[in-house]
Amino acid sequence: MSGGTRGAGARIGLRPSAVAVRDIHSFLADLGMDCDVNPCTAFVGAADPGRVEDPHAWRELAGRLGLTRALADLVDVAEEDVVVTLAPQPGPVEGGPDTLSALVTEYHNSHPLRLDEVVRLAYWRHTDGTYLVFVKFSHLVVDLADVTDLLRHIRAHLRGEAPSGRLGSRYRHHARTVAQYAALPSADPAEVTRALGELPVPGRKGIPTISAAAEEWLPLREGVTFDELLSAVSAVMLPVLDGGMVLQYPFTRWDFATKGGYFVEIKPLVVRAGSPDGHTPEYFTKTRHAQEALGRFTMSDLDTFARALTSGRMPRIVVSDTTFMRPEPDRWRWVPVRSARVFEDLKFLADRSWPGPPLLRMQYKRGFLTPDAAADVLDRLKQRIGASGGTPGSVD
Repeated sequence: MSGGTRGAGARIGLRPSAVAVRDIHSFLADLGMDCDVNPCTAFVGAADPGRVEDPHAWRELAGRLGLTRALADLVDVAEEDVVVTLAPQPGPVEGGPDTLSALVTEYHNSHPLRLDEVVRLAYWRHTDGTYLVFVKFSHLVVDLADVTDLLRHIRAHLRGEAPSGRLGSRYRHHARTVAQYAALPSADPAEVTRALGELPVPGRKGIPTISAAAEEWLPLREGVTFDELLSAVSAVMLPVLDGGMVLQYPFTRWDFATKGGYFVEIKPLVVRAGSPDGHTPEYFTKTRHAQEALGRFTMSDLDTFARALTSGRMPRIVVSDTTFMRPEPDRWRWVPVRSARVFEDLKFLADRSWPGPPLLRMQYKRGFLTPDAAADVLDRLKQRIGASGGTPGSVD
């Protein structure tokens, strides 16, 4: 570990301009939800021992990528005190995909990042001469759109290859972008709440506490759009929830989508049983565009709406295009990492990592869906948006 002069338990506040990451900071600092928030991945393959095991080279790479400066733009810590961790693990290890997945999953859930820690790399030597590598980033700095670029450079570094492209280009003007985002006009919460309309009453109530997680997987059909995914989830879940629901989805404005950093707004979509529009993909396209035009807001800005969700125990359901950060399959083998606990009742995460195939991860609270109910949901989704011949539960 390098950098960091504060104790691991010290609370570190946000800088005034860090408007975009207030909710992420609260999830990490107040709820301890590293395992469900900070993006991470694991992979196994051949690597250069001199690169993998050199903490100074790892610290230098994190700085050149712009990660240490970016975290210092957001939290009350100097760049030289930002923590960058290289964590060798006991080994060698052996075993196949399930064994390695269990190993990195246990490590992920038992080793949360500190608030002043921007990236952590843990590694194990494998008995076959390869390395098992686990990488976790601070979500305060890294959005999922950034991950693909960052991991491409990190994996090249681990293999001893020369960097390609401009290291750190995504974060070159991060402080300026943070200020630009904070200066965006805010939406009127009352106007947004009126546009959302009256909340439905769910027949199946949400679980109000952070709970143990389970997950299932489904190979997705190529070319499924995000609005088709929203439509399929709505059609499948309305009978399960019996009464309506509120979907939440992440939205990044085009001006910020290609810039390094977290500039995400969580938007709600009210779905009512028996709605005449049928919740088609076209309906969701139109509804999202209208809502996104109201100005900058995220779910936590809607106090009245949020209180109504909580008091009615509306299930928290997230639908998102994401990435599981699968590596180049000709050089590395992907090792899935699982979260032990979740905040939301149910999440549908569509991964479109190149070269694919696309995958859908359904993550849920064990007390919200039974295994049989989860299997039924996945089977109904397979009929609508699943890949031909794909098997629910498979991640290969």
